[in-house]
Amino acid sequence: MDINPFSLREKTFLITGAASGIGRATSLFLSQMGAKLLLVDINENGLKETLQACASTDDYLIVDLSIPSEIKDKVLTKVCDFGKLNGLVHLAGKPYIAPLKSINERKCQEIYNLNTYSAIELAKTFINRNVYAGGTASIVLVSSVYGIVGSAANVGYAMSKSAIIGITKSLSMELASKGIRVNCVAPGFIKTKMSDDINPMFDESHSDILEKLHPLGLGDPEDIAYAISYLLSDASKWVTGAVFNIDGGFTAQ
Repeated sequence: MDINPFSLREKTFLITGAASGIGRATSLFLSQMGAKLLLVDINENGLKETLQACASTDDYLIVDLSIPSEIKDKVLTKVCDFGKLNGLVHLAGKPYIAPLKSINERKCQEIYNLNTYSAIELAKTFINRNVYAGGTASIVLVSSVYGIVGSAANVGYAMSKSAIIGITKSLSMELASKGIRVNCVAPGFIKTKMSDDINPMFDESHSDILEKLHPLGLGDPEDIAYAISYLLSDASKWVTGAVFNIDGGFTAQ
């Protein structure tokens, strides 16, 4: 018997956004902690690269989460062979930087589907008796500091990430009787390829400004992975409906 409450041995989780960035770092760490993983993304090459670094018992599933209607059938079919789940982590998402005058409904709907509504559909699929392994379980959703504080030219993204916090709190109440905990992490700026891709959109001072917003400096993907691992483990068995600001002090100012 494993007496370490942080251990993830004999637990199986679905991880979205696993092909890169925080999703990949989280997948690698959870695998090291003993979890069995079903890696989900739309990027097959990235999924294969992540899978190579994970345990041999892990597998992947290609799903376009911006089309929520695809989620249930694909996950149900895969889980039949892979095995039932003890929880999930929804890390997939993308930014939407645009001033108010440039915001449009089509783009907002696309961001909402991927970043937000897919979380609801994943949770809805998870509670299916053919997916949920029973007993206790943990769902971890991912918001952002911009779901908590304001930022110019970020209204579309903030919409999607603020909603994740509300979803977390409501689902934590609805699913508690089933033994399912629901929590959320709200990362600050993390050093990933996505952030590298965004930086050229701004002038040279942008990186310095971001750094100064974080008293402890910018974060690494592993900083988020560690928090997620805790929320999936039995060490957090009395934690639900919580929002963890993992942001180097960004929202404390």
